[in-house]
Amino acid sequence: MRSFTVGSRVFFYDSSGRIAGGVIELTSTMGDGMQILRIRCDNGRTITLPSAGVFRG
Repeated sequence: MRSFTVGSRVFFYDSSGRIAGGVIELTSTMGDGMQILRIRCDNGRTITLPSAGVFRG
């Protein structure tokens, strides 16, 4: 399992298929072990994604 930490810069594909970036603000782990990330995007929005949906630059 990939583990991400608060403050890490990450990237993901947005709904238009473009690469977007941001910084992890919060991490949590679900009961089944899935890591969930709250990300502050470069455009100022905040999103929540599973760690499987993001990658490091």
